[in-house]
Amino acid sequence: MEPKLVVHNGGCHCRKVRWHVLAPTSVVAWKCNCSDCSMRGNTNFVVPHERFELLGDSKGYLTTYTFGTHTAKHTFCKVCGIASFYTPRSNPDGIAVTLRCLDPGTLSDVEIRHYDGKNWENSYNQTGISLCSKEQSAIDSTQQQSVSALFIYYLFISEALQRVKKWIIVELEITYCRNLIKE
Repeated sequence: MEPKLVVHNGGCHCRKVRWHVLAPTSVVAWKCNCSDCSMRGNTNFVVPHERFELLGDSKGYLTTYTFGTHTAKHTFCKVCGIASFYTPRSNPDGIAVTLRCLDPGTLSDVEIRHYDGKNWENSYNQTGISLCSKEQSAIDSTQQQSVSALFIYYLFISEALQRVKKWIIVELEITYCRNLIKE
């Protein structure tokens, strides 16, 4: 069952760019460490393009910046420079809404997930972020299961690596102590 969607309003600092987005009151937001997001301190949530609408004459106040693959379209206000939303590389069919550009009062809960933009391809394959711009009904259940299984496997491997790391440290400490005793 899909969560109930509500209208969230938002925009830039000078309010020349205004929009509304249809999304749940509880969202998963992504904090990315790629070169652009790091510099902007960006944390965003992604919605299907159809759920986002620019209001009034906002479009006339926007300009766009691209780099690298030119898939992401970083839009920002020509007047105040705030990037309140953009088209992300991970979801070119969606819109990434900058969390701090939402008007207060409509979000009840935000789960922050980290996206390793410095290792973009690995993070893309491991996080399931590409599903965020899809309508829930359009996501095939086997695809959901595959992403869930992959994520569980990733967690299992991470935990296993932590155990191996601890074991190596213990072995090194034991070896160090034995060498001290021999001397």
